[in-house]
Amino acid sequence: MIKKRDISKNCKYLLDEWKENLNLTNYERTKFEDILTALDFQINKLEKKQMQISVYGRVGVGKSSLLNALIEQQIFPTDIINGNTKINKSYEWDSRFTSLSKVELIDSPGINEVNNFYNEQKNFNRALDTDLILFVIDSDITRIDLNSIKNLLKNNKPILIVLNRCDQWSQKETKLIISSIHKKLSFFEQKIKIALAASSPREAKIKPDGTVRSEPRMPKVKNLKNELQDIINNSGEMLLCINSLRIADQLYRLIKENRLLKKKERAQTLIGKYATLKASGVAINPFLMIDLITGVAFDSALIIQLSKLYELEVGGASARQLVKKLSLQNSLLGGAQIGIQISLNILKKIFILSAPFTGGLSLAPTAPIAIAQAALAVYTTKLMGRLAAYKFLISTNRKDGRPRLMLNYLLKKNSDLRIMLGDFKPLQSSSQKNNDFLLP
Repeated sequence: MIKKRDISKNCKYLLDEWKENLNLTNYERTKFEDILTALDFQINKLEKKQMQISVYGRVGVGKSSLLNALIEQQIFPTDIINGNTKINKSYEWDSRFTSLSKVELIDSPGINEVNNFYNEQKNFNRALDTDLILFVIDSDITRIDLNSIKNLLKNNKPILIVLNRCDQWSQKETKLIISSIHKKLSFFEQKIKIALAASSPREAKIKPDGTVRSEPRMPKVKNLKNELQDIINNSGEMLLCINSLRIADQLYRLIKENRLLKKKERAQTLIGKYATLKASGVAINPFLMIDLITGVAFDSALIIQLSKLYELEVGGASARQLVKKLSLQNSLLGGAQIGIQISLNILKKIFILSAPFTGGLSLAPTAPIAIAQAALAVYTTKLMGRLAAYKFLISTNRKDGRPRLMLNYLLKKNSDLRIMLGDFKPLQSSSQKNNDFLLP
């Protein structure tokens, strides 16, 4: 069993070994330089046990004042005008933690402040690079909040929702708001934690002259601070691992897609070659049984070549078995193809047998039939090749040790980690990314 103190050590070891086995080309190192740098930075954080926590949310919800209240200093600038934070600013939290050497707090601009997609995406990516996100709201969840939370969860980001300015409502009103938030987040398997805070509460005071003034009161962030410190102490290293593996998985997918796109071109050439050979054989041969045997032979040879291309080599018996399996799964490759071939062959034989009685005129229609048979052979070969390529693509996903599988391995070896991750279970997309563009 992996001991708790060995989490970051084991994760770093697995990542270093995985990176070494990537065998990147110089072209790939240049093309993916930015994400490789981000991964190296994250692995360095993992080794040194240095965590980054960012606040994220709409403009004017009190993100900066919340951080100031947590650290009990006026480090992050605030203003009565919404949207005072224009750039990311960080501060090292001068508090002691049992499992980490350093915790950095990062302030960020409001997600609805910049009407520029590029800047909004840049701010979103910066938040993704941090290890834990405090998603700050100051009322019930809006559509902007909900869309942002969904995007974060789909990117496997652990978040803690902070309901700020809770001093504005009664206890009953607060419960209703929390209930509404959970209902709107019911698409997520786990019940996302919601922490209450009042980063800059104010109280109305009546002056001697009868005027009413709003005066600041002490922030109410003790419960949030305690909960955040518990998360850092108990789960900080695992959160570092999750973020490291998330970046590694992103790198893996980019590299793999790039390599598969190159294999796609070679696969298309292979399929075209075997489609031509199969079409030629079928068009000139008058015997159905030989057509079918030849077709299976060509399809099996194609599958063997494709398996070598996708580095999942199969033998002749396995290739023939896959041809049979794909034919059973696809009607055109199975019964429909045979039915069409039988019909075309019968017509061809009728025209050939009747040639002596028609002075050879009945042979004329055999040419279009041969062309139709050839077209059918080309189409079914391309379909067979594409289906086989899809099988091999799925198989490469299962065999090559992706970073996501490393995370599953760590969790499998330690029940405490599985329980901890239950609080921040990454959201699995309901539909896998469309791989059609990777297929020949």
